[in-house]
Amino acid sequence: QEARNKRRVGLGFTGLGDALVMLNLRYDEAPARTQASRISEVLRDAAYEASSDLAKERGAFALFNADLLLSGNAFASRLPAPLRERIRANGLRNSHLLSIAPTGTISLAFADNASNGIEPAFSWSYTRKKRNGDGTFKEYAVEDHAWRLYRHLKGVDTPLTPAFVTALEMSAQSHAAMVGAVAPYIDSAI
Repeated sequence: QEARNKRRVGLGFTGLGDALVMLNLRYDEAPARTQASRISEVLRDAAYEASSDLAKERGAFALFNADLLLSGNAFASRLPAPLRERIRANGLRNSHLLSIAPTGTISLAFADNASNGIEPAFSWSYTRKKRNGDGTFKEYAVEDHAWRLYRHLKGVDTPLTPAFVTALEMSAQSHAAMVGAVAPYIDSAI
């Protein structure tokens, strides 16, 4: 019943770290946080526009209340005015739209080993051990998508730019600063 009443979804992104590398932005510096903030804002607005369009077509989520949703300090009260007006007119199909999840295995399996979720790359290349059904193990070489693409485009002997920084090469404060840059645009969780 809870799911029907709210129709929560969890749109997010994976590969933010790799995208920043390919834009030659170092994850732990202010220009990268500015870009990540902009990416998150565009994602937020597109998600709310789509949910409003779906509400117009199929109906709003059962507990939708425009006055409550668009007032005070509620997340949707900070949306751009034209989008708030659209929501007031059409409603929203989903009560919550955005969530950035840790996507380590998913990014390996479905995103060509792009950096996971909001994080920078763990390592540019490493070996991963996988247990087989019979209890034996097999080792696989794992290479980060942006690293491999850069090597392909620039040549294997071309030095990496300073944008190539891994999670272990930066402070916890830098990780937190990136979460802080993106959080104002995420209505559920990071």
